[in-house]
Amino acid sequence: MAPESEDPTPEESTPGEPTPGEPTPGEPAPEVPAPGEPTPEALPPAAPTPGAPAPGAPKPGLGTGVGIGVGTGIGCGASLLALILMVLTGFAGWGASFLGLTWPFLLLGLVSIVLLLFKRTRPIAIGMLIIAAAVWIVFLGPCIALLGV
Repeated sequence: MAPESEDPTPEESTPGEPTPGEPTPGEPAPEVPAPGEPTPEALPPAAPTPGAPAPGAPKPGLGTGVGIGVGTGIGCGASLLALILMVLTGFAGWGASFLGLTWPFLLLGLVSIVLLLFKRTRPIAIGMLIIAAAVWIVFLGPCIALLGV
């Protein structure tokens, strides 16, 4: 008798090793569709889940509304600062004209318009312009009309 070799031949495998193509004991067997069944690639796309964002929709998070709210807060603070500057300009004797009284508010509007040009600051600029328009309609217009400047 010839001595047996220690290495198994390519046709033989050791009892503990799976053969290629067989799933290992811990893995699930791959699902093979029965003849006549459509493959997963041939199936139509699944309907979107109710409440799920549509494909291509913006990512959830802080939206434009938050930026507009921040802009209205900044606009209110800037309008109060502009009012203080207007009063100081009037007391200094430089506010005898329309431009002399309204330059802080015009500057606020100009800064807001410049901020509109950049996509990142656009919501903030919208909020600032809302407040600037309200200040012009409610406060500056009547005051200028009463002063006759």
